[in-house]
Amino acid sequence: MPDISLQNLSKTFGNGHAVNDVSLTIKDGSFTCILGPSGCGKTTLLRMIAGLEVASSGDISIGGQMVDAPANGRFIAPDQRGVGLVFQSYALWPHMTVAQNVEFGLSLQRMSADARRARVAAMLETLRIADLANRYPSQLSGGQQQRVALARSMALAPKVLLLDEPLSNLDAALRLAMRAELTRLHREFGTTIVFVTHDQWEAMTLATDIVVLSGGMVQQIGPAIDIYDAPCTRFVAEFIGNPPINIFAAGSAAAAALIPQHMGPPAAITVGLRPEAVQISAAASTGVLEATVTALIPTGGSWIVEMSLQDGGPAVLHAAPNRPDFTPSQRVFITPNPAGLHFFGPDGRAISVSPMQKETS
Repeated sequence: MPDISLQNLSKTFGNGHAVNDVSLTIKDGSFTCILGPSGCGKTTLLRMIAGLEVASSGDISIGGQMVDAPANGRFIAPDQRGVGLVFQSYALWPHMTVAQNVEFGLSLQRMSADARRARVAAMLETLRIADLANRYPSQLSGGQQQRVALARSMALAPKVLLLDEPLSNLDAALRLAMRAELTRLHREFGTTIVFVTHDQWEAMTLATDIVVLSGGMVQQIGPAIDIYDAPCTRFVAEFIGNPPINIFAAGSAAAAALIPQHMGPPAAITVGLRPEAVQISAAASTGVLEATVTALIPTGGSWIVEMSLQDGGPAVLHAAPNRPDFTPSQRVFITPNPAGLHFFGPDGRAISVSPMQKETS
């Protein structure tokens, strides 16, 4: 299986950058999610890896082979890159059965009929859709169509499997089932997978590595837990997390109360506090911030407590595993767990704070 290397990769449309100077290595056998909001360049990046878009500058190599390098006039066609691509819309042939859809790419490779039948049967069995072999796409559910699209790509034994928001058209239950299916397939085959999504939950639960994009630029790369625990920019901190991180504006009384001693200039520091790191008490002696409970929100397996601070500002959220022992309009006091505190400078970049400094806040 190959590494995918992107070096100073850019793609422009008109006067704007869809992808701007991206350099990263997608490791052999990894399940890498490219994560970001709509319009951040993640699909354009995937299409350049696939060869459906030509880079404006920079280069792409797959398994050590340069496949796109505009400066050198180098471009390898999509069908010569050894990659499989699954689209958001599935793109199944409506006039072909499931088996025929899966076999289609194999027939273009001039594989013998017996070998094609054996490969199709194996893929249908692997994706657990063997009983659907003679049905047409119009007779399938969204989840079944997605499995057919995966089977069609995997039948070609691609070195790299590229998935462009493949689960976004599914309902919640099917998305959960397909996430488990993708995890199983990755574990079983060890294929390098690049998965584009705007859904942070999807990325956090699937990926071995996450690439966070914003405005066509890489914000952070790493395992899910590292990105959550140590966001390197305010954008990453706000984009990753559900419920979202609490942000206290630079210069506010709340931010000043949460900033550790000897850290400055405090007026220029924005503070982030994860909802699960918000500790609430009815005792004033234990609190750093005073607030009033405005709502208790059940989310199924957990609860969210929404609070307003005495000096105004955005609502503060607390995440609790069990029903909280508070009521709306109750006066409460907030103490942060230092592990959930994050500090950002005027440029939006994280400011490193030692554990000892955090504990003095």
